[in-house]
Amino acid sequence: MVSRRDAIRFGGAAVAGALAGTALSSAPAPVARAAAAPAPSGPVGRGYYLTFCRIPTAGLATWKSIMDSFAEDGVEHVVLWMGGAFRSRRYPITWQYNRAHRNVRENFVGALIDYAHTLGIRILLGFTPYTYDGTNQYAFERPDLKGLQANGTLARMQGIHSWGYNLNPTKPDAKRFMLDYVREMYFDFYPNADGMLIESSDIDICTGGDCGGAKHYYEIEYEFVRQISDEVWAHKPDADILVHPNYFVGGPNGANLPYDKRWTIIFSPWTVNLDLAAKVTKAYYFDLDVISQPPANVRASVRWVRDHGFAAYFPSQEFFTFVAEHPEFNETNLVGQQLHPFGFETIGLDENPYRDPIVAVNRVALREYAQNPELSDADFRARLGHALLGDGTTEQDIDDLLFLHTCCYGRNKSYFSLAAQADPRVVTDRLERGLLGLGDLRAIQSNLDALPPVSARLRASRNPAVRRLTRYTQLIEHNWNRDARRLLAAHLR
Repeated sequence: MVSRRDAIRFGGAAVAGALAGTALSSAPAPVARAAAAPAPSGPVGRGYYLTFCRIPTAGLATWKSIMDSFAEDGVEHVVLWMGGAFRSRRYPITWQYNRAHRNVRENFVGALIDYAHTLGIRILLGFTPYTYDGTNQYAFERPDLKGLQANGTLARMQGIHSWGYNLNPTKPDAKRFMLDYVREMYFDFYPNADGMLIESSDIDICTGGDCGGAKHYYEIEYEFVRQISDEVWAHKPDADILVHPNYFVGGPNGANLPYDKRWTIIFSPWTVNLDLAAKVTKAYYFDLDVISQPPANVRASVRWVRDHGFAAYFPSQEFFTFVAEHPEFNETNLVGQQLHPFGFETIGLDENPYRDPIVAVNRVALREYAQNPELSDADFRARLGHALLGDGTTEQDIDDLLFLHTCCYGRNKSYFSLAAQADPRVVTDRLERGLLGLGDLRAIQSNLDALPPVSARLRASRNPAVRRLTRYTQLIEHNWNRDARRLLAAHLR
């Protein structure tokens, strides 16, 4: 079974192929299959997922601009992962690692939620019970609450940005902390939110000691989910509460507990179960294709969601602007580095990155394919060109735009950096870890050979929007300096 870590590392399409036991696929291929019902007509619902806590540099004005972009995409729900990103008064240890975060300093999310409502967007607050951002910091103050691994040893230090320790939910003080922390976030800080995402974890959860294995762990975690859901619904009966399927799927990695029809289940490539999806009131599908794959994969995910009766496609739109203090996903080259949105050092740390034309390629893909999953390639290209390059765009202009998108979002794109094609530092890291083969290196060289004529065409264009694309050819040419090209040539001998 592919792990969540591998899913994030390789992206939705690669994970889908692995789950299906096949080669790389361009569409999700879940473990549990069922006969697909006739494809429903009409647009596909959509939402976006963001780990707000890992974007410490953006202020309210930028976030309002981001919500404007999301409204253009027809997004109906946005998850803002808030663990570790608000100035908890009861548990200040939860934000000390993130004290430079703009919302920790300025507390503007309430105003942002109000603004999103004017655009017709519902905001859900995200967190994980007993672990992950903010929550995993509590064990630094209370090491007696650390979870136990299956072999009986204490939880290891891990995370993304917020590195800490998973908690033991069998401990009364851990239960008390978790309830109090989420109550404070939702009821005291942001009661105008429209609900929450409760994202269960499968990474280093407490399975030793009284936790009694993964199945029992999810039974314990379910008690928290049940209680906080009832409290939120008492406060706001129409609140949207998204939960993961671990509580309902049974088997060695899940419990078999009562489902409340008010819950929406959000599935991912590593948790899809079509039998369960067919039984619940509402099901969403999450993957990483919008931030890591070509437009064809976005189209495939939209069609799969449509064909299997999911209520919405709910992909990640995550970017990061924290300074990496740990080897995130074993990328030691990132330690001490300032991360930039989607890996583009040309995008400012307090700037709306979704206006960037390369980033916007998949925004347009989601918007257009969600409106019409059967949109032809020719019509998609025409709409893409018009949206990003304006009137008078030529087929060659669109080819060049998509070529640059492939360079930045193509082979071995990091969760934190550009693809290896655009950033030789990624090539060095992947070579050191044995993650690049000769075919990958040859493809990189081929695209580098194709870059000069692309750059020349862009510079000569009479269309200002097309000429502005030279910033990407310049970026790639700058990154691939003489030493980097020598390194590539040495590995191609």
